[in-house]
Amino acid sequence: MLQYSGKVIDPKKNITYGSCRKEHFVMFSSNPTKAYPLRVEMIGTTYPDKDYFIERKHADYFVFEYVVSGKGYITQAENKWTVEEDCVYILQPGAAHRYGADQKHPYQKIWINFFSDIMTDVLAAYGLASQTVFPNSGCRKYFDELLELAQQYSDNGDAYVKVSDILFRMIMSLAQQAVRDNGGSTLANTVKEALDASVYRKITIETIAEQLSISKSQMTREFKRYYGVTPYHYILDRKIAIARRLLLVTNMKVFEISSQLGFSDEYYFSDLFKAKTGVSPLKFRYGK
Repeated sequence: MLQYSGKVIDPKKNITYGSCRKEHFVMFSSNPTKAYPLRVEMIGTTYPDKDYFIERKHADYFVFEYVVSGKGYITQAENKWTVEEDCVYILQPGAAHRYGADQKHPYQKIWINFFSDIMTDVLAAYGLASQTVFPNSGCRKYFDELLELAQQYSDNGDAYVKVSDILFRMIMSLAQQAVRDNGGSTLANTVKEALDASVYRKITIETIAEQLSISKSQMTREFKRYYGVTPYHYILDRKIAIARRLLLVTNMKVFEISSQLGFSDEYYFSDLFKAKTGVSPLKFRYGK
């Protein structure tokens, strides 16, 4: 049985909670003598409770969750998703978000919260960076492994290596599923390749459509059908994901990051970054 603890009041008032009385979780300790590319904060289970929700003004860590049964919802920026049995959803650091249980059919879920300097790049490398919800995921076994590991190794910092193994196998499974789901559209894949190759330069959707000799509307419709977002929002999300990484692991100035990612206007880049993540680039870097 996982240990239970009431939610600690957030001193920065960054997180708002609904009812969490039916939530069990394990807090992980860390090994201060070792630097891991992934550090687990918690692994837990949320049981059906119609009043359950969590809202973060600025997410500081990754959240991977698996819906065991019932239904729930996620809102992030202008997007809203419904999640149900066998869905996995991935929430990345930076953006504000809210998720919770459906009032009539509240969900049960298994989840992990963790910090990582590499996960944004890993998700991008496997084409998962712009997808939040993965229906019919077939990932229950990975989350069961996480729960089992939490009960055995939560007081051992070296457990992070075992968690990384589970998460990478899960990501590979999701990536293979995405390839199968998207494999029927050569056009969507071609557009994605063109967008991925344009992360570090300025390019317009109109230019790509012209290069492929198709209309912008046809290209947008086909791409969104297979990837769930428009080409325009896909490339912006990729650029912002890279910007988050550069802000955290380099000393590059904001204008240098803006220029490297193909933005001609530093102020537009800063406004876009804040719209996508809820904070300015400097606040994201320094956590203020």
